[in-house]
Amino acid sequence: MAQTIWPKVKPSFVSSMLAGHSALGLLFAALIYVVCISGTVLVLAQEIDRWENPNAPMMETVEAPILAAALQAGIAEAKAAGVTDYVNVTTPNDGTPNLSVRYVDFATGDEKVFALDETGAIAGERADGFGHFMEHLHFYLHLPHTIGLFVVGLIGVALLSSVWSGVLSHPRIFRDAFRFRRGGTKRLEEADLHNRLSVWGLPFHIVVPLTGAILGLSTLVLGILAMAAFDGDLERAAEVVGGPSVEANEAAMAVPDVLPIIEGLLANHPDASVARLGMRNIGTAGQSVQVDLSTADDLTITDRYIFDGAGTYLGSRGFSDGSLGNQVIGALGPLHFGWWGEGAWAGLIKAAYVILGFALTFITSSGVAIWIARRKAKGKPVPGWEKAWIAAVWGQPVAYAGVALGALAGVPVSDLAVYLLVCLAAFVPAFFISALLLSRILRIASAVGVTLVVLVHVGKHGPFPLDPAAIWMNGLLLVTAGILAATVVRPGEARAHQGRSVAAE
Repeated sequence: MAQTIWPKVKPSFVSSMLAGHSALGLLFAALIYVVCISGTVLVLAQEIDRWENPNAPMMETVEAPILAAALQAGIAEAKAAGVTDYVNVTTPNDGTPNLSVRYVDFATGDEKVFALDETGAIAGERADGFGHFMEHLHFYLHLPHTIGLFVVGLIGVALLSSVWSGVLSHPRIFRDAFRFRRGGTKRLEEADLHNRLSVWGLPFHIVVPLTGAILGLSTLVLGILAMAAFDGDLERAAEVVGGPSVEANEAAMAVPDVLPIIEGLLANHPDASVARLGMRNIGTAGQSVQVDLSTADDLTITDRYIFDGAGTYLGSRGFSDGSLGNQVIGALGPLHFGWWGEGAWAGLIKAAYVILGFALTFITSSGVAIWIARRKAKGKPVPGWEKAWIAAVWGQPVAYAGVALGALAGVPVSDLAVYLLVCLAAFVPAFFISALLLSRILRIASAVGVTLVVLVHVGKHGPFPLDPAAIWMNGLLLVTAGILAATVVRPGEARAHQGRSVAAE
């Protein structure tokens, strides 16, 4: 008889792990699902940005004088709006072939992004409605930032715990890695697919929630670092992660010339390029200049060099050339989202992250569906929970399509309001129709919604805009709509709702 990977594990331990796995999954299921599906979409954040601005001026490189001019253009726009908190220039070296500038009012949360031309002049306001909404959904669940980030971090911990408990609750999980039962009930097929995808993507399923938990709980980690290494001094601990800061001083001061700063940094780092250029507390004695440099073959995020209002170098947040701990911190973001690699490799890595991300999303969804099916098989059905879960799962793509349509059409309604209304609307039919019909209707609505997004985008920007990434994104959306429509008529769909009694595994 073949040995399992854990041949001496007691049945009671396996049962306890399975019970814990089910409890964790059910307790956090909806939040885990929302974070998983939104994170998968955000793997393509740069492509979404390009899709929302398909006719923005494109360029491969930007010289230092143009960067300085771009920052001055952003400062002028910010001052005209009465904002002096923060202005940030993003260059083609940060993932998109565009030059843009953004200003932010930290007190109100108001911000605007502008596209720039090859001279660093303002070319028009840049759209970021859908991408911005998805970022805030995944990072903060649209809660206040500190609270939201902490909650998402806890969700990452719950997901990681669920992954490990799932592995430990199936002693034969690796031996049966390629076992897939066909021709039986949908529940058994779904359980096999749930377990197989869990094994095949196990490294991904560990890395993503682990890095997400660390990033989400960064405030807590910073506090622990302060207590452990700096006698509770949060400012000193923050400088290790974020770099040095300039003491607040509201006295008026001329804005420094950033051109010598940029040229000096590039001369000292010939293998690097400027990814971002920013200024805080503009026009005051407490202002500072931040220059983020990126290196093509480095896994970590950019290194930030910080200068005061007089152009004096204060220090850096060095991830790529810092300590091992700093390098690990710097690699968390790229590892979490798949934003690493160069050229074709970067595209392949993103494609792998999207596929594995949707696999993890399916695992989350099917885990609850399997629990519901087991209840039904034992004669203890929960039809209300079944329909609620279907509405929660399939309401997400419909809601995303609604937000994207609103952003494209420029509807003066809050993206969050559209999202919440569509999500709630997905639950309404559950009171009147069967679970099977509800599932089909929502999947059809998803397919129609995604198709409408493409049609509205083409109507607004044309079928062949300047940026080819927009064409690829529209193609990907149409393929997604086709897959959603195909799932409505997949073989064996009805078998899951015939109430056939099958013994639980």
